[in-house]
Amino acid sequence: MTDLRPYFGEFAKPVGEIWYSFEANQVTNGSLAGRTLASLISEFGQHLMGSACEPRDLVRRSAGAVARDDSAPREPYFPILTKMLFAAETLSVQVHPDDEYALEHEGGPGKTELWYVVAALPGASVALGLTEHMSPAQLAIAAASGEIERFLNWVPVTAGDALLISPGTLHTLGAGLTICEIQQNSDLTYRFFDFGRLDASGNPRELHVEQGSAVVRSDAPRDKLILQAIPDPLFERSLIASCPYFETEKLAWNSSVEYQANSERFELLMFVEGSGRIGPESYQPGDCYLIPAAAESFAIRPDSPSVALRTFEPPA
Repeated sequence: MTDLRPYFGEFAKPVGEIWYSFEANQVTNGSLAGRTLASLISEFGQHLMGSACEPRDLVRRSAGAVARDDSAPREPYFPILTKMLFAAETLSVQVHPDDEYALEHEGGPGKTELWYVVAALPGASVALGLTEHMSPAQLAIAAASGEIERFLNWVPVTAGDALLISPGTLHTLGAGLTICEIQQNSDLTYRFFDFGRLDASGNPRELHVEQGSAVVRSDAPRDKLILQAIPDPLFERSLIASCPYFETEKLAWNSSVEYQANSERFELLMFVEGSGRIGPESYQPGDCYLIPAAAESFAIRPDSPSVALRTFEPPA
């Protein structure tokens, strides 16, 4: 998409993803503006990450990337990556490995991810899993012939829907969707099928059918999530999803609240509806704020009814 309003304005070239919480991201406001997330983790440690957060000897990896030099210094690993995805057309069919496979074959963590539908054109849908069981050999043949299209499990979605994509789940976004994605901090994606698309040079884009066939699970969950209400005096609050890597809640409010950080963990607030002030700064849809564990309490004052996704690491 080139028109990303009301999130980021208009662009000359299509934009498919906006990344927020990875190590090279820079703070955009306040006294730490311009600092990278990695530098803040190094300087502030548990004051930022929380008393319950243990450092991890992990590096975000891409499929087939050159093995890292273990003697070279590397940045600290931030465990949760948040994104906004903009799908103007159906994206490639992908699958992600779990940690065990990824660490053995790629040298980095696997990928579990959550999709929250921020906006959807009428009739929009996502593919989640398969309609029937297929062996790795059958999958590879279906991907090569294009027949895999008829085995994809398409799920209609509207704004406010959420889906958890576990490792081994074949998936893709249909056209007309804006998605907030919350995931393990990994770029490990096996592109399984690309609908015959060509790259800028007129060549087919790289596929990873062999690796993808090895990790696909035909029994992966294929349904939308059911949100669970959580009693809360400040917010209309619901649990969207909980897994070993992140927990995500939906918060809604229409009057000023006093927000208290949690000393055991950092929290990410992704604003998806409304506008207002968070402490001395403003917020609008598409903004993501990192709340340090040691932050003092602050006010969130809405100018209009607001919704945010709150994400954090679950207790060990």
